[in-house]
Order: sequence, then structure tokens, then C-alpha cells
Amino acid sequence: MMRPSREPAGAREQAAAVLAARRVLVTGFAEAPLETAALACDLAEAVGAAVDPGGMDCAQVTGPTIARVGSVTADAEELRDRADLVVLWFCDPHAIDPSFMDRHVAPPTRAGRPRSVIAVGPRRGPAHDHLAVARADAFDLARLLHAAVVGVTVPTAAAPLDAAVAALHAASAAADCVAFVTCHDDPTGLEPWSLAGLVQALAHRKPAFEVPLAGGGDAAAVCTWRYGAAGAIARADRAGAAFLPAECDPLRLIARGEVDCVVAVGPLPEAIDAAIGARGDRLTAVRTEPQDVAALLAAVRTQAAAGGRQ
Repeated sequence: MMRPSREPAGAREQAAAVLAARRVLVTGFAEAPLETAALACDLAEAVGAAVDPGGMDCAQVTGPTIARVGSVTADAEELRDRADLVVLWFCDPHAIDPSFMDRHVAPPTRAGRPRSVIAVGPRRGPAHDHLAVARADAFDLARLLHAAVVGVTVPTAAAPLDAAVAALHAASAAADCVAFVTCHDDPTGLEPWSLAGLVQALAHRKPAFEVPLAGGGDAAAVCTWRYGAAGAIARADRAGAAFLPAECDPLRLIARGEVDCVVAVGPLPEAIDAAIGARGDRLTAVRTEPQDVAALLAAVRTQAAAGGRQ
């Protein structure tokens, strides 16, 4: 049974810890719903905190490049209704959402067209075509396929890549609508950037989009509306916030000792938990449940108004 948000355990003590800190980081709400994400940002603004929902995109050094290039994305329902070619791009949907394939890929398109599914990656998945490509070759595959889509001649790649490019190019050319299902795991950001460019090139010719199964969501949208970026915000300020990817992402701020209080609005990735543990008593971790954020925010505002923040 969920506790009422107006009476969370230890709200006053948590507020005191937040207000006593020199620099605060608000994170851990990457998968939170819209209302919780907005409250987390309100909390960050109330104490001038750094804020990042906790997704990995803003930890990538190519974050600004990806922001300029942009990406063409859609919800899974759009895939279900329209895409007659689904490319599982180095992604196992079952590991993230066990019902994804049954709900969104198995049904026919809205127009009744049969659907083709191609899994790209080192492991073969069930009940669909498979192109065996090493994870390390994802960037090269995207760039080579991009060149084929726009008609640019490039040197012939090694046999596995060359065959994968030919198969994907033929399948996408025959399709009416193409969806790439992704769950990027690349610390540099080059592979997501290369796929974004590929999807853009395809989208200029026919309906094509990416369906990301990790990252994004309501939290990234709230941060983008308020601060102009999905995360890695040095200070939560609607009047002007600095977006510093690979500088103000949670892991780096914690590991470098640039924050002395972390407010975790929900569960944290294992790497961030480990970084908090490595700081020992030099860092205060305030952990709150999503349903309790409103009460923590109220307690912070009350104590700040009473002189709790010096």
C-alpha cells in the first residue's frame, strides 16, 4: 500500500539534509511519470541543484552533436499500427519489456499488411530473421547503410557487414514504413548518432522512425521543456540552464566529488549506487519514493522560508 504523499517518512529530516548541502544533485527519475518528473525538477529549482533524470544519453561526450542532429522517434503504438518492417537494432525487447513483441510487433499493421522483423546483433532471437553482426560494428553498419540509402559509393566492407547492409537496404526499400527498435548502450554516443542520421535519411524517402526502449520518456521531456536538454543540467534554472553532457551527468558529478548531497527520486542505476557508496560519509544520499516527492518539496520550501538554507 502506498503511503500518502503528504506524510512521507522522514520528510523534515530529508529536507534538512538537502538544505544543509553545498551542492545538490537530483536524479533517479528516468522512468518516472510526468507528474513526478515535474516535481523532481521543482525540487531541483528550489535548491539550485544539478539535475539529470539518470538516463545514459547525457553521459555521452557526443551529446551536443546528437542534440543538433536530432532524431526521428515514435511511440511503440505507431510501430504497431504502421510499420511493416521492424528492425531490432542490437536490442532484445524481451529483456526490457517481456510483452513488447506480443503487444506491438505480433499484430498486423492497421492496413493489414504482413510485418517483417529483422534482428541485428550477435545473438539470434526467436521467430524472426537474423543478421549476425558484432556489437562493435553497429556504428559502421549504420554509416554504411546510410550511404547506401542516399546513394553514396563507399569502399566495400568485410563480408558480414557487406551482407547485412545489402539485406537491410533491400528490406527497407521494399517496405512502406520502417521502425528501428533500439536500446542503445554506447558510452561515446557515436552509435546512437549514426543511427539517428540513418533514420533521418530513410524518413526523407518514406515513413521511418526509431522506437527507443531505454531513455527518453516523460522525465527527459520535462527537462527538455524547462532547460533545453534531457539532462546533464548544471543548475536547474528555467531562466537559463547550462547543458553539459559528459560533465554534469550523475556519475561524473558524484565520482568527482562535485556534489555533497544526492536526492534519488526512485531507483538508481547500479553504477550510480556504486559511486555514491565510494564517497562514503562525504556524501549524503536522500532516497525518496516517487509518491513522496511532493511532500519532500513542501518540507524543503517550508524550511527554506524559515531560514533553513543559509
